[in-house]
Amino acid sequence: MKKSKTVSAVIIALTVSALSSCARTDFKPFDVKDSGPKIWLQSGINQLENGDFKNGKEHWGTFISSGGSASIDYSDGKADVKIKSPGSVNYGVQYYYDGFRIYHDGQYTLSFKASSSAPKGCEVRIQLNGGDYHPYAVDTFTFGEEQKEYSIDFTMTDDTDMMPRLAFNMGTFPDRDASDFPITVTLSDVKFILNNSIAEEESGNGGADFIRVNQLGFRPEDDKTAYVKVTEDGQKFSVIDPNGKTVYSGKLGKPVRDEMAFEYVAPADFSSLKECGTYRVKVGENESFPFEISESPYSDMLKDALRYFTLSRCGTEVEDEVFGHPACHTGTVLTVESLKEKSVVGGWHDAGDYGRYVVPAAKAVSDLLFAYDMGGSKIDFDILDEVKFETDWLLQMQKDDGGVYHKISCASFPEFVMPEEEKEILYLSNVSTAATADFAATLALASTYYRKSDASYADRLLNAAIKAWEYLDGKKGHSFSNIAYISTGAYPDEYDEDERYFAAAALALATSDGKYSAEAERIRSENSKRWKEQFGWEQMEGYGDRIIALNPTLFSEKLVKDVRDAVKLRADEAVANAGLSGFRQAQRTLNWGSNMESMNIAHLLSLANELFHGKKYIRAGRNQVDYILGANPLSRCYVTGYGSNPPVHPHHRPSIAKDTPQKGMMVGGPDEKLEDEFAGYLLSDKPPLLCHIDNYQSFSTNEVTIYWNSALVYALAALYR
Repeated sequence: MKKSKTVSAVIIALTVSALSSCARTDFKPFDVKDSGPKIWLQSGINQLENGDFKNGKEHWGTFISSGGSASIDYSDGKADVKIKSPGSVNYGVQYYYDGFRIYHDGQYTLSFKASSSAPKGCEVRIQLNGGDYHPYAVDTFTFGEEQKEYSIDFTMTDDTDMMPRLAFNMGTFPDRDASDFPITVTLSDVKFILNNSIAEEESGNGGADFIRVNQLGFRPEDDKTAYVKVTEDGQKFSVIDPNGKTVYSGKLGKPVRDEMAFEYVAPADFSSLKECGTYRVKVGENESFPFEISESPYSDMLKDALRYFTLSRCGTEVEDEVFGHPACHTGTVLTVESLKEKSVVGGWHDAGDYGRYVVPAAKAVSDLLFAYDMGGSKIDFDILDEVKFETDWLLQMQKDDGGVYHKISCASFPEFVMPEEEKEILYLSNVSTAATADFAATLALASTYYRKSDASYADRLLNAAIKAWEYLDGKKGHSFSNIAYISTGAYPDEYDEDERYFAAAALALATSDGKYSAEAERIRSENSKRWKEQFGWEQMEGYGDRIIALNPTLFSEKLVKDVRDAVKLRADEAVANAGLSGFRQAQRTLNWGSNMESMNIAHLLSLANELFHGKKYIRAGRNQVDYILGANPLSRCYVTGYGSNPPVHPHHRPSIAKDTPQKGMMVGGPDEKLEDEFAGYLLSDKPPLLCHIDNYQSFSTNEVTIYWNSALVYALAALYR
């Protein structure tokens, strides 16, 4: 009787299990944001949402240059532009409207009403909002006291522009302007009308919009997965060779509802396919972009990602057929605290601009040094020589008292020119505690790498690091902010305990002095509750963790245990988060530089694998790389020059100036906060994973930086060594 009950229970359990495994997915619709009617496709209506000024300055702005000066008042459906000085060029005072679209072959009419308190010339342009700012339509008028209506008719012969600019250039027009200023120009009833019917341009990647895969590929023994957008269960897939021959077939896994992509995603696992070659994944009539199975699919990308640092060198001649240039930024450098001259030359240009900043430089140097440990020493690229170029510059950023200047840049960002063409005065901004702690950490760490090859240089680095540490003694952390006349990136960081923790750990590693290990333990005990063991420029405790966990004899058993436990906790969280994603990416929110964060998570997971030897960590880490290289809902390989669908318009001044993307740069990626006007206008109705656009105007989604590329370098070196 007992046996019969047992058998029955087993049969019931198996039946339930079978029914569960065959359960159909309930494909519920997503709560998609309604962005309203697409007025830019409708003929006969005003494309300008605030052409009547009822919402004041919304969409409107001013650009002042070359001595121009003006103020704007809004009332009764009009804008009064009071021009105090026109400046020395016709765009010395530019009043503009951003936030509309122009489609190729569209026939348009721009009209507006205008008057002026005295004769005033004005060039009216519909123009490209960047690059050479060339006009699609342009005319020049002279406004007078009588209000008149003006208009421009044109057909868009250029490619579709998703964010042009309507500009009223009210600078100097000697043959049209009255002699005395101020002059007030009044604008009203501004309209931009589409006169013909056009179809919205459809852009896509065919089947690759449905089947997303790492576009570089995999090694024979790697796990291999493509991610398929589905609307039903039970679909089959195949892997085909260049001749269309099926070399592998299987059934898609259970779909995952991905709220960050507004789609259901099913995995296509073909890990057992190990033969080297070029392949595509096919589902129905849809095919993915091609990828390779080879012994070293990432070696070329890794070298180009490293060469990016060489091409970003400042203050020295750079040799390259396309991006080479003479020595740049060798002119006068003034300290903002006293306006005294100081000699500071070298370092890497930080990002899409030409500033140089200590805080992000510390992350970049640390990533590259740890990448050297993780297999980078075997790459056909001298990582330590490249790092030395940056540490040479960092040494120049230290004051005699040990404090470290936060950054060096011009007062504002330059136009989209090559670096040698930025010739404005360079300013050394004030000392910050975050920069000083980062400096101490990075140079102490670097000293351990040069100890054998150049002991005197290692001593110099270490002595500078100790001096910076001593400067911090007793000083409370404070945030950095720009002074009034500087508008370049600030990298503010009011909380510097994580940087001090990293510095204490690195100094302990470099000196074996117990006082530093004791300081690291004290700082962790007082701050660990707010830490997430991160590897970002703003939160750098992960670097201290790495040193402590991998050098246990230098630190107390308690500190080592605390660090190991914290790393495991955060790594397990990352693995769990990846399991919630249809694309197995581990972020639950996407901020500016989200691709860097994916690679930072890969760093954390690789460290967890070193400590705990868990296959789940290495697998999840590689999933983050797959996501960057094409396994995402945009089918975008986020590294320039690689894959079938890379960014071709990065926010990177040399690439813009040369009109071709430099290879090997990882762009910032989706930013659900839409932190630039271009992204805000075009992506407001998109889910987080689609909040990226390949346009140089979108600096919050398509810029590049040294500390994003360094994160990529580390992930590739650590996970595929």
